[in-house]
Amino acid sequence: MIRKSDIQWWVLEVKRHPESAPTIIEELAERLTELDAENERLRDEIIRLQRRGPAATDSAEVSALRQKIATLQSLLDSLSDGTAPAQLSVALFSYRLQSASISLPQVQRLVEEGRPVLSRQALLGVCCLLLVRPQDELLLLTSRGHGLRVQPSDVPSLVEGGDWLVAEGQALAADERLTAAVAVGEPPRFWTVVTRRGYVQPLIHIDFDRKGARGEPLVESPFRNDPPVAIVNGDQGDLMLFTRWGKWGRFSHRAIAGQGSVALELEPDDEVAAALSLPSDAEVVIATAAGYAMRRDTARLEARSRPGGKGKALIQAFDVLGAFLYESEAQLLYLTYSGKLAPVAVKDIPLHERFSKGMQVCPLDRDQAVAVALVPATP
Repeated sequence: MIRKSDIQWWVLEVKRHPESAPTIIEELAERLTELDAENERLRDEIIRLQRRGPAATDSAEVSALRQKIATLQSLLDSLSDGTAPAQLSVALFSYRLQSASISLPQVQRLVEEGRPVLSRQALLGVCCLLLVRPQDELLLLTSRGHGLRVQPSDVPSLVEGGDWLVAEGQALAADERLTAAVAVGEPPRFWTVVTRRGYVQPLIHIDFDRKGARGEPLVESPFRNDPPVAIVNGDQGDLMLFTRWGKWGRFSHRAIAGQGSVALELEPDDEVAAALSLPSDAEVVIATAAGYAMRRDTARLEARSRPGGKGKALIQAFDVLGAFLYESEAQLLYLTYSGKLAPVAVKDIPLHERFSKGMQVCPLDRDQAVAVALVPATP
């Protein structure tokens, strides 16, 4: 669906920059073509199901929809009668799609007792650390650009200090691995996919399902060996990228070409470590593997008119691990190489106004972090 605000933006942009009219028309035509194709596909699907009649109720597609509805209904019932489980849990994923979840009370107990989450052998495969609500859906990206969906209920509970409970949840090729994951409640109309070498590409949400079903890559980078490392809301505002070496870049989602754009020119050894969608200016928190963190106001970090160019220095580090929108009552949750969980109150991270290495908020010493997540305040 194209909203009135989209049309107003296009008209305003043509008035300001008449030379951009051909580009806007091309992008509009491409969007309309994609939406028309999807509309035809859905129409054909409806006709096919109608023709199949009662037998359609036994199809795998209808069964999957029924299962999802049953899961949602169970969640609603538990919320209404007060028997709902903890609203938040921590999900861990390995590079080979093994997974495990742990409740926040269990996290707190492990922190107090100083016990590891997983065995050292299992920790070698940790790829992602996510905060998940029961109603969320997990979107996963692989090194080949494939998109997968996982329901929180499909992630098994963790056995403390042990190995992964289950083998791969979905098949991966021998040379394929998980490279990014996001938990989402209500999906946006558009996503922006970000690769390790700083290539960005817009993606219509319905394409995630369509390309996933066909086994097609969601993003095709012009760089070799350039897997996706993030997928963020691309509906509005700016995209902000953070590199391992502490550089940053910012520009509007709308400035990204329909077929993708090179967002940053990176040093050969540098790579994108995190990406955020900024609907408006806000404070962000940058965390490093060595336990340093910094809070910055994005109002002082102006957006570029378009993607491209070299990144600007933000934090003096070569091990940026993650970046998050600031929430005063939230906590950073570090997972270290030894399997320990280390929480840090975000409000204790000072606001910086210039380039520096930030503040050591978690003395990790030689036990550096392999992943970090933001834990919002719970009621």
